Order: sequence, then C-alpha cells, then structure tokens
Amino acid sequence: MFTAKFIKNLVYNGETIRAIGRSGSPTRVLAVQGDLDGSCSVYCLMMMLIFHQKLDWEDLSDKERAKESAFVHSIQRKFLHGFKGLCKGGHMMRELSDKLNQCFGEDVTSVYTSFPNRINSVSRRELHQIIRFHLDCRKPVLVGFQRKNGIGHSVVAIGYRRESWNRLRLFCLDPARKIPYMSIWNNVIDLDYISNDDDTITDFNYYEEDNVCVSNILVIHDNLFEVDCPF
Repeated sequence: MFTAKFIKNLVYNGETIRAIGRSGSPTRVLAVQGDLDGSCSVYCLMMMLIFHQKLDWEDLSDKERAKESAFVHSIQRKFLHGFKGLCKGGHMMRELSDKLNQCFGEDVTSVYTSFPNRINSVSRRELHQIIRFHLDCRKPVLVGFQRKNGIGHSVVAIGYRRESWNRLRLFCLDPARKIPYMSIWNNVIDLDYISNDDDTITDFNYYEEDNVCVSNILVIHDNLFEVDCPF
C-alpha cells in the first residue's frame, strides 16, 4: 500500500489552507489569479516563501509592510510590479532564483532543468528523483512544466504518493485556479517516474486532462518550522 507524504508547514482547519509565516502565526498561503502581480512563477515563489516562513500573506498585499522590513521591501520591489493578475510574460526559473538570492543577500536556492546544455541540467529521471527527495524532506518544490503547445506553467508541489512502479503523483497548489472546498490541493500531476528522455510529453496534468513535461524545478534551502499537517 502506498501512503501520501506532505510538507511540514501546512496548517489546515477543514476549510482553508494556511502556513506558519514569518510572524510565527498561521497566514494565508494560496495565491490565485488576481490576488497579486506577475506571472504564475512569481505567484508560486511567493507561496514557497510563505511555506519557508520568510513572508506573511500581508507582506504581499500591504505596501506598508515594506517600511517595516528590508527583506519585504526587496521582495515587493523585485517581484510585485503594481498590476493585478497573472501576466503573460513569465519568468525563467534562473531569473527567479537570481532575484531571490539578491533579496536574501546569499545563495539560498537551487534550480534544476531537464533541458540539455543549461546550468544544472539533469535527466528527466534525475529531476523526478530530486523532486521526491525534497518532498521526502517535507519541503515544497516549485515545479515548472511544458504543454504540448510549448506554453509553460508553474505550480507548487506540497506532497506526493507513489501510484505504481513508474508513476509518482504530485499534489500541487496551482495559482491559475481556486482550491476546491475541503481540499488542500487544486491540481494533480503524475510523473512518468522512470522516463530518461529530456523532452517527452509523458507526465500527466489531471486538471487539464492532458500530457505535459515537468522540465524545471526550484527549491529553497533552509529548515522549515517544525509543524505537521493534522492528518
């Protein structure tokens, strides 16, 4: 029997999903279209920072918070541009990583890609194993995938379950849609766990009911607050 594993900093009261933020109190974490500024990858990065206790939700929505924290000011200045909703001009994972490291003043991220001839390029199989490793450590993973038409999208993986010998099911938070009532995820992606081909479209996005290719991930390196989800 396969059991599901979820990240540590996940607080669920039966109605809403929250995380312990930088203030040490539960704060909203799911960002959906229209809540913030920027591309889907920016939305996902903000969720990652909340899970890692670097931000509260109010740090993203309240401009006055920038006066209280140099880090919050830097995040707002580099990532939130003053317009609402998801923009079409997305960010490359490496660009997100570089900007975030500038905000921290140190290297705190790693980016991996299955595209050859790029920095930190790995095979599809290695990429999937890295995703599982970080989820086993109960840390979130920012996951980027490509559709058949070449358009990319980003989600945050917060848990997984091994479905079979060759399929790994990721439970994700997707900024493109609201979360269903009584749920802690709003998208599911099955990884073709044994694929070693860099450009095959053999992963599966259940919400879109179509094959995709998980091709990029970003992880943040630090220790998460020791809190377990209540299930």
